[in-house]
Amino acid sequence: MSKKLCSLIFCCVVLAVLAGRASASDVSWTNTTGDGLWKTAGNWSPIPPDITYSDKAKINRIPGPTIDSTHTGSATAGAGLIALSDGSPANMFMTGGILNVGYQATDSWFIIAYGVSDVGTFTMDGGTITTTNRVFVGFQGNGTLNMNGGTFNVGGTFGIGYGEGFTTGRGTVNLAGGTINVAGEFWMSTPAGSVGKLDITGGTLNITGDKTAKVQGYIDNGYIVAYNGLGNVTVSYDSVKTTLTGATNPYKARGPKPANNATDASPYAVLSWAPGTGALTHDIYFGTDANSVRDANTSTAGIYQGWQNVDANSFNPTGLELNHSYYWRIDEVNSTNVYKGDLWKFTVASFALIDDFEKYADTTAMSASWSNGSTAATLSLAATGGHEKAKTMKFDYSNAGAPFYSEAQTNDIDYDWTIAGVLAIDIWYKGNAGNAAEQMYAALEDNNSNPVAVILNSDPNAAQVTDWNVWHIELSDFTGVNLANVKKFYVGFGSRTNPAAGGAGTVYFDDIKLYPSRCITPPAVDLNGDCVVDFKDFAIMGENWLKQSTLD
Repeated sequence: MSKKLCSLIFCCVVLAVLAGRASASDVSWTNTTGDGLWKTAGNWSPIPPDITYSDKAKINRIPGPTIDSTHTGSATAGAGLIALSDGSPANMFMTGGILNVGYQATDSWFIIAYGVSDVGTFTMDGGTITTTNRVFVGFQGNGTLNMNGGTFNVGGTFGIGYGEGFTTGRGTVNLAGGTINVAGEFWMSTPAGSVGKLDITGGTLNITGDKTAKVQGYIDNGYIVAYNGLGNVTVSYDSVKTTLTGATNPYKARGPKPANNATDASPYAVLSWAPGTGALTHDIYFGTDANSVRDANTSTAGIYQGWQNVDANSFNPTGLELNHSYYWRIDEVNSTNVYKGDLWKFTVASFALIDDFEKYADTTAMSASWSNGSTAATLSLAATGGHEKAKTMKFDYSNAGAPFYSEAQTNDIDYDWTIAGVLAIDIWYKGNAGNAAEQMYAALEDNNSNPVAVILNSDPNAAQVTDWNVWHIELSDFTGVNLANVKKFYVGFGSRTNPAAGGAGTVYFDDIKLYPSRCITPPAVDLNGDCVVDFKDFAIMGENWLKQSTLD
């Protein structure tokens, strides 16, 4: 039997177990009474006879329930507490009292963010939670546990960004106080594709057994940090349990940019960091293998990148490739000691970003990167309504007077547009049906004094498109310019080469990105977006069907 089929069967078994637990006794949080308390029966639907539930307590709204110190009994939920079960953001709070999860030792689930699109947050300031079995933070969705006080006793597996065969989990645990005791296994960022982070700024994590090797691996990979990377994680084993705590270390390099574990770094990224206290010089290590970078010393050729004076604090790693991961380390050197740095990781995005306009605080900040080139265009930053994120460039054009065309131009970007095999540029835009139908164009200028290369949008009514639309342009279409030495990028309305009086309108631009060769339009039944219809798509179809059956 193939590994893929075994994986699918395993997922089916897990979901079937959950489905078997679903029953009429499931209750959903409503906060009907408005007091916000878990213990109030009227805040659940259907209204339970008491606060003991034989199966699931579903929480799918904000604000979610609070368990406070007046809750002296034990609230029992069998198959799990799902902090978000129906695709709506949810939260939950505990300031005191007692919560026991599980009606039998072999089957209890405390899940923060169950489904792929779920977002759930649980904040614990006091009290005691005891589960007979598993706790997942980010099972398939995006889950956060803010642990500020109290005691969380996990009777089985504790998973952060761990969904037992699922790859979409995003889990974060901020351990700022209190104690987490884990009786079973401890897993993070498993399987590949899931992302887990544990940041220890106070409190204690205890795991039964000798888990020092596993935990150290997570620390080396940047999954477990102290003070968001500014401190040290302390790991000890006392023959019964493995204990993790965090402490600050002001002498180590900190504040990496790109951020540790960033997944959308630019191929043009320049690495930077904040120096440790008392550092005189920095030793720089950089490479593509985590172990090699972690273990390297100043004699390791190809990994050791030399040293810099303390005021430099930056390194330019040329030749970064799209969709590749890189590791780096900064050792701080003073007059008496070398403070070995943490292993940091970043992954270059699958595209090279020209601009998504998110970095600008306002129109004034954007004007340092974009100008109208003395045309009639008025450029401003719109704070809402972007393509994928909030911000976008608002482009007001008016071609009634000279020079009879309007454009936005970058201010000397000086990029190599042949880097990592990029072949095309995507330009996202959204217009208005009331706009004048002026011709949309894009253009490139290089630093070699070649004529500006202009490309026209094939849709003469592009300015009137009312939904976000993407304009794909092959870079090879920009003839006569040196793509390895690009100076400026232009986008505009009207005719740059044969200007004539025209009309006015407003168009929004966003997510201007360079891409390598890729599949633009996947087949309709390609569920994982790899442009191939195969067993992976069948597995996703089965998983989605079973998940829906479980939650219905």
